[in-house]
Amino acid sequence: MKAEKETTHPGIQMQAGTAGDTTRSRARASDSSCVIRKTASAPARASARVKTKEYACILAPALPLQALVRSEPDLANRPVATLDGRGTRAVLAHVSRAAGKAGARPGMTPSQARSIAPDLVLRTVSPCVLDAAHRALTDVALAHSPRVQSVQPGVVVLEVSGTQRSFPSWSSFGCVIQAACRKVGLAVRVAVASGPRIACIAARACEGVDVIPFGREAAALAPLPIRALAPSPALVETLSRLGVRTVGGFARLNGRGIGIRLGPEAMDLHRLARGEDSSPLHPIRPCESFEESVSLDYLLDNAEPLVFLLSSALERLAARLKARLMAPCALRLSLDVDPAGRHEIAVRPPAPTHDIRSLLTLVRVALEASPPPGPVAGFTLGADGDQVVASQGHLFGPPMPEPTRLARLMNRLSALAGPENVGTPSVLDGHRRDPSSIGSFAPKALHDLRPEGDASTKLAFSRFNPPLPVRIRTRDGVPVRLDGDGIAARIVHAAGPWYAGADWWAERPQAGAFYDAEVRGRGIYRLWHDLLTNEWFLDGEYD
Repeated sequence: MKAEKETTHPGIQMQAGTAGDTTRSRARASDSSCVIRKTASAPARASARVKTKEYACILAPALPLQALVRSEPDLANRPVATLDGRGTRAVLAHVSRAAGKAGARPGMTPSQARSIAPDLVLRTVSPCVLDAAHRALTDVALAHSPRVQSVQPGVVVLEVSGTQRSFPSWSSFGCVIQAACRKVGLAVRVAVASGPRIACIAARACEGVDVIPFGREAAALAPLPIRALAPSPALVETLSRLGVRTVGGFARLNGRGIGIRLGPEAMDLHRLARGEDSSPLHPIRPCESFEESVSLDYLLDNAEPLVFLLSSALERLAARLKARLMAPCALRLSLDVDPAGRHEIAVRPPAPTHDIRSLLTLVRVALEASPPPGPVAGFTLGADGDQVVASQGHLFGPPMPEPTRLARLMNRLSALAGPENVGTPSVLDGHRRDPSSIGSFAPKALHDLRPEGDASTKLAFSRFNPPLPVRIRTRDGVPVRLDGDGIAARIVHAAGPWYAGADWWAERPQAGAFYDAEVRGRGIYRLWHDLLTNEWFLDGEYD
């Protein structure tokens, strides 16, 4: 198969036809005839494409090794290698930088690696540890986009259309993603392109942050080897026999007949090699439960090393929750005890908080109250996330304590006196001698000290310009949940709709409905539902 050349037969004369002319020019030779069709060149095809969306791929290389090191921080500077397979078929899958300097290489057997590097640490990564690392990567992606697809362990794709307004450039956006991943213990590569598959290919080929401008996809992919497109071994062998070894060489092949000669896989990859990626995104559903796991190849019979590993796991959980604008409101500790099995411990802080010190103290107190019946070989620390409640003080009233500092104080008091002894006293409806109990501490707003006079309360309205696009979940036509950039909460009360319409005769008419919605922990907002496009916007906020 050879690349097609656009040539003009010497016997053909190009003539401009009139509007009513429907005939085509034909060229006849003495012993053959052909029909010449003028096709658009590659730049013309690129310019004819319409830019629709932007996608970013976040790739964590050697995820099993990174998952192992993030779960056991003491392995960070040691020569470590992960194993693939079991028994005599086990080989080194990933090696750390220190192990590489010592001479260990992927593909070696454990005996070969230890003969070169005697201090090499060989570990098989537990599936729960690997899953926790991938979920941490997904949480970072969900913190920057509501539409995230999990491609495979260590690879996620997110739609970032419109995100560039919040960053100076796509390169700075990639640097922000890398910084957020470092906080959860992962080193990643980031690539931005106009298609999800092209972004994944670019992320596998780059070393840091790569941005492929729209219309330059084919040129960016051209130098890569043909295996970058992830073809089947049979297709690789066929293309190798044809002398095609790069993506650019594959893209230069004539697209006509590729599907018939090489099959639908080759036709799909040929479009991808030419920079045409219209693959749909399959978003995942965000999870409100978070877990961090540690699997050890030795037993812990002392509380101090266990608490050290728990503090590291708490830091990773808090970083993941903070990226999702949440804080831990309940902790679940499941200890893998040898040989008794699982030992479950539940910890519930009085208020959601990111304070690692108070959370760790609560876990330590719970461990002392319910110690494990045997040595610990690993654990899974889970957390339920909730929003840190923000409060609005009164202009004419006494100052209110900052919610985060108040939550930190409540958690430290719980660590000292016990969670069951900290809260708000309440009187029970009964005939007991002591009809009182300790409930959850939820302080109410202080009384307003506004001077008496006009008893009516007036709210100021701040309009957003332009309105902020959000996603609204409704039940029986009434908004019940709001999800947007920097805000995600349940709608407590909603009033409306108040319909409005204008410019029905113009090219862009307006027709929609206003709603006043009280968002839990955030305030009162005015929503706008565009009935023509079925889109929701934050129109403003009541102060």
